[in-house]
Parts: sequence; C-alpha cells; structure tokens
Amino acid sequence: MKTRTYRNRFKTKLPTTMEEIINEVIATQDIMKFERKYKKEEAIGKVEATTQFEYAWCLVRSQYKNDWKKGVVLLEELYHTGDNHAKRDYIFYISIAHYKLKNYEQALKFCKAILHVEPQNHQAKQLEELIKKTEKKEAMAGMAIVGGAGLVVGVGVAALGVLAAALASRSK
Repeated sequence: MKTRTYRNRFKTKLPTTMEEIINEVIATQDIMKFERKYKKEEAIGKVEATTQFEYAWCLVRSQYKNDWKKGVVLLEELYHTGDNHAKRDYIFYISIAHYKLKNYEQALKFCKAILHVEPQNHQAKQLEELIKKTEKKEAMAGMAIVGGAGLVVGVGVAALGVLAAALASRSK
C-alpha cells in the first residue's frame, strides 16, 4: 500500500519537502467523504484496512488537533491488525501526527522505528531532522522566555531597591 496511490484521489499537487508534507491540509469535504465510507463499513461490522488507512490519513492531514489524535488511534490499530507491508506508512503518519501534536519524543520514536528497518528511508531521515530541529528551536525559545522573565524580575527588584532608597532618603 503506497501513499502516492491515494494522492490520485485528491486534486492536490504532491508536496515535495517535509515541511510541505507536515503542513498539508486536506479539504473538509475529502475528510467527510472518507469518514462516510469508514462509518458505512463500520456499521456493517467490517472495515477494510484500506478504508481505515484512507480515513486516518485524511485525519492526520486535517487542520484540527482532535482529528490528528483520532488518526493516531486508527493508525495504531492498523499497525497491530493491518497489512504488514503497509506498516511503514502507518508508522510514518503516526510520527507526523505526533509531530503536529508537539509530542516530539513520540514522533521521534516512531520515526526511528522506520529508520531501524529502513536506514536509508529519505522521508524518515527528513522527518527525524525536522523533529530534532523543531525540538532544538522550541528549547531555545523556552530558554529565552525563562531568561526574559528572569530579566524582568531582576529589573523589578532593582527598581524596588531604587524606590526604597529614595523613600529612605526622603524620610531622613
């Protein structure tokens, strides 16, 4: 089961960079189309792995956080019950969903699982690089916020000291 074959069902150009893959948003009507198909099969008690993957793949590419979470659940279920040949796709999109959810540790874990089996997988390498870069950038931003807060507190304490000294000299 190759992801590119599913792309033919949508009227979008193929993303070329990992950032484009991560930021790709699917149209709501496409999600609804695959949701109807999934729910129809679910109602008769037999959801095909392909249907579940298509729906999960759409959810991961949604603009909504709750859809990403639901996509992860469906993909993890497929990983345990679905086609062994498609496990790489399941793991890849689980990793992307975790990245979007800012669960970078989880995203990296799934990405490394792909690289363990396919060390030369260029998409997994790009995703791993992006995850690490984003983690580093967010850590730096966090340190800047903490440093800035420390500076504000320090300036506040200094201002209070100056104010206290001025009041003390007035009272003499």
